[in-house]
Amino acid sequence: MVQLYADILLLIMLELQDDMSSLHSCALVNRSWSQIAVIFLWKYISRINEITYNRDRDSRIKLYKTIANFLPIESENLLINNNIILPSYKLPRKPTFEYMNYFTQITPYWIRDMVQIFIKEDSIHKKNILETQIYNLIFINCKNINHFHLNTDLEIYKFPSVGSFFLNLQSLLINFDNNNMVTSKTLFELANICQNIKTLEVFYCNEDSKGLASFIEMQHNLRSLFLNFIDNKNKYPLLSNVVKEKAATLNTLMTTPLIDPGTFLNLTNLQHLELINHDGNEPYNCYKNVDWKQWEVCLEKASFPNLRIFEATLIPCNIECLIIERTDKSIIEIDICCSREFQDYQAKNLNLIIIISKNCPLLKSLNLDIDPGNLCEINRIFSNCTQLEKLSFNINVSTLSDDGDYLLELISNKSPSSLREFSGDDWNFSKDGLEAFFNCWKCKKRNPIKFTHRYMDLWADDQKNVISKYIKEGVIKL
Repeated sequence: MVQLYADILLLIMLELQDDMSSLHSCALVNRSWSQIAVIFLWKYISRINEITYNRDRDSRIKLYKTIANFLPIESENLLINNNIILPSYKLPRKPTFEYMNYFTQITPYWIRDMVQIFIKEDSIHKKNILETQIYNLIFINCKNINHFHLNTDLEIYKFPSVGSFFLNLQSLLINFDNNNMVTSKTLFELANICQNIKTLEVFYCNEDSKGLASFIEMQHNLRSLFLNFIDNKNKYPLLSNVVKEKAATLNTLMTTPLIDPGTFLNLTNLQHLELINHDGNEPYNCYKNVDWKQWEVCLEKASFPNLRIFEATLIPCNIECLIIERTDKSIIEIDICCSREFQDYQAKNLNLIIIISKNCPLLKSLNLDIDPGNLCEINRIFSNCTQLEKLSFNINVSTLSDDGDYLLELISNKSPSSLREFSGDDWNFSKDGLEAFFNCWKCKKRNPIKFTHRYMDLWADDQKNVISKYIKEGVIKL
């Protein structure tokens, strides 16, 4: 009975794991609830990033005071000797839980925020000292970290406990933002103590870093690699070569076309490939010095027999087609948006539709830009991709298409019975078109469909009424 009670509490906390307010309330119920809720609460706190960090200042101060209770006596003395007086933080007794041990991720955002809140004066020296002691606390106390976000200019490889901390770390994000804070020297040194990374993400890389290349080379079992470059003018031969060397273990690669396309001749074990033709800061600002002819030559010789997921943003249609053709008809998910075409877009888009229909019989999820002039051609996909479950068609223009009703008619009459979800964000649908679509779906007794549109809140009442009607009838699922 005791175990059953604990299991039920665990299920409750799993359901609430992304709701910090509810987790906090659960932790106050009684000791039994607290013992489980506190674990999830601090796991949530450890996932804080720049986007989700929206709690009020008083709550953050309370959190940081709790963390400060775990500072070792040596750190406390060092802070005092440097005239760094933290706000009153000592609890009347030792904390009930080893809260820091519940952290599963470390991001720099709360560390910087803690420093800024505790040191109000504009002293870089004092702020560096406190930041150093916080990282020292993390390396000593956090025993269950599975993901670490590296974005600091501190020489973290010199910390006494850093070896054991990084020894078994399996997921690492290296962020070169903020004036190359992570130095090549740091990465060279970390390569000697951190060699078991399975998932590596690299953001804002602006040089062919020897330290980064060495770090990647030293990983024994690298499975997933994300490489984001921001410098259009640079070439990256060192990083391209080290990616080739990791071909035996890599099954996921997300990168930009600034990487040497010859790299792909070795990547026969890839299961997930994503090509992104922008640096992330300007989503539609493509890299200007990409030799697409060289990409064609290399891809014609490449092979991706194990590829299951293919994603592309601002990549030319012919490159997308080549990659799909070089698979062993194994793709189950395609996400292609904003194909980079300036001439003959309709013809090139049609060829992409044909290539997908011929080479992706196992396709389950498709997100694709489509020229309205090619709408009648999507029957090819419906006829050959008979396992399709999730569908989204977009338009590579800035205005919504008025061909939405025709698209709904094609989907209701021609799509495979496996279809469960449709997103039509770029299309206008009339009230009559919606009514005809859902009534047809209902009459054919097809499985409920998840139907989404980003502008649904702005629809007219008669359109919204159609949606409400078929939600009640169970035709549309939420």
